[in-house]
Amino acid sequence: MKERIQLGHLSEVSGVSKRTLGYLFLHAYGITPMAFVKRERLRKACRLLQHADPSTTTVASIARECGFAHMGQFSLDYKSLLGESPSATLHQHPQADRIPDRQ
Repeated sequence: MKERIQLGHLSEVSGVSKRTLGYLFLHAYGITPMAFVKRERLRKACRLLQHADPSTTTVASIARECGFAHMGQFSLDYKSLLGESPSATLHQHPQADRIPDRQ
C-alpha cells in the first residue's frame, strides 16, 4: 500500500508551517490541503475508471490503487465530487475530460 500523505509531511517539504500551508491552500483553492489531496485522489480514480476495462477491473481495485481503504466512503465522496457512482464511470465509454477542475 502506498504511503499516506499527511499534513506534517506537506508542511515539511514546502518549508512552511501547517497553519501557513492551510491558509495558503484556503486562499488559493478554497479548501484545506488535505481536502485538496483527497480531491486529486478522487480525480485520479475517475481517470483510471474512465479508461479501465470493466471486464477485468473492479472499482475496489482502482480505489485501493488511489489510496482509499473504505469503499463506502470512497463511493460517497466520489459521487459527491463527480456526480455519479464509481461503477457508473467504470461502465461508461471513455469521454473527454468529464473531471471538474474545481469544486
